[in-house]
Amino acid sequence: MLKKNLTALLIFFGLSFAVYPQESSTIRLEDLIKEALLNNPQLKAAQNQFLSSQTKVKQVTAWDAPQVGIELFQLPIQSFPNPLKNNMETDYFVQQMIPFPGKLNAMGLSAANNAKMYQEQFNALRNNVIRDLKNAYYELYLVQRKIEVNNENQELLKQFVEIASKQYQVGMGKQTDIIRAQTELSSLVNEGINLLKSKKDIETMINTILSRPPYQQLGNVPGITEEIQSFSFQQLLPVAVSNRPELKGMNYNIEMYRSELKASELEYYPDFMVRLMYKNMADTKDDFWSAMIGVNIPIAFWSKDKYSGKVEENELNIKTAEEQFNSMKNMISYEVQNAVVKLETNRNLYNLNKNTVIPQADQTLQSTIAAYRTGKTEFLMLIDAYRMLFMAKLDFYMSEMNLQQAKAQLEQAVGLPIDEINNKIK
Repeated sequence: MLKKNLTALLIFFGLSFAVYPQESSTIRLEDLIKEALLNNPQLKAAQNQFLSSQTKVKQVTAWDAPQVGIELFQLPIQSFPNPLKNNMETDYFVQQMIPFPGKLNAMGLSAANNAKMYQEQFNALRNNVIRDLKNAYYELYLVQRKIEVNNENQELLKQFVEIASKQYQVGMGKQTDIIRAQTELSSLVNEGINLLKSKKDIETMINTILSRPPYQQLGNVPGITEEIQSFSFQQLLPVAVSNRPELKGMNYNIEMYRSELKASELEYYPDFMVRLMYKNMADTKDDFWSAMIGVNIPIAFWSKDKYSGKVEENELNIKTAEEQFNSMKNMISYEVQNAVVKLETNRNLYNLNKNTVIPQADQTLQSTIAAYRTGKTEFLMLIDAYRMLFMAKLDFYMSEMNLQQAKAQLEQAVGLPIDEINNKIK
């Protein structure tokens, strides 16, 4: 009965491997980033917003359209409904509003700085999308490594079942050892099913960033071989202050309000209206031309508050934008410091797991297997050694993922890819 159960269990485990899909191709992070930059809907929307803001420069620097018209004078009542019948004078005119020199230029500078602010917002969003994609990519790396470890452990547990069965047959083991090994195998199969679900969830997240169909299958994430150098907070902060798009955008926002302040101060100066008119006199050949020039009076007591209020508003807008800039600068300082600490912490954990914990756990497992074969230790000790190696491998891949995600966080905090950060520091 035990042999039949064992055979059925091994067949079940053999079939369980079939549920793990074989990755047909390798996906490279660089290719995914290029695709995201081309297809991500958020980036497309932000780019269109930037392009739209650029068109406002031409709009605000253009003069108002000229006006043309006809004036009819002294129309006899008898001429109704034909206004051109028996009128004494017909005037044809064209007039143009001319803004005070400097007004349109100030408004153009304001619109140009506003467009640059939207451009930096696009750059900041681009950096966030790249960071999110990298985080998801390395999460996919982790879950794929977990699946590999799960498969390896299923093979290992099969060996444990076989060893425990042989020990039981020769009277050196217990039937409970076989059952315990079978239970561990069942747990691995259950975990494997959950890992497949996690893999699908992460693939859906990546496909969403790439604007692909949500359930499109992704390939295998290759092993990570990149070395990441150490950085100090003092090295990175000046680079971040100079290159973070959020700070650049806020600086352009300040300049925009300064240009608007200049434009509002120029509103105290009058605009001009020029008119040229041709007078066509009826029943005479004494037609003539006339010209007119006029100005508005913004300093009139009933209208000046409109302009002084706009000046005061823009002065307060500048102060607000400057404080927002300072707040963002403080936030970036925190983000850089946090990224440096995370990078170094995860680097230490990665090296510890790779160079110390895994070799020790593997050596412990091999010696425990040998001891169990000769009856010098209990099966529980074998299971504990297996679990120790199992957890060590998972901790290693977790620290590897965290290290790469810390690198992505550092790049986003500074506002530049790691190779450009190195060039700036050098």
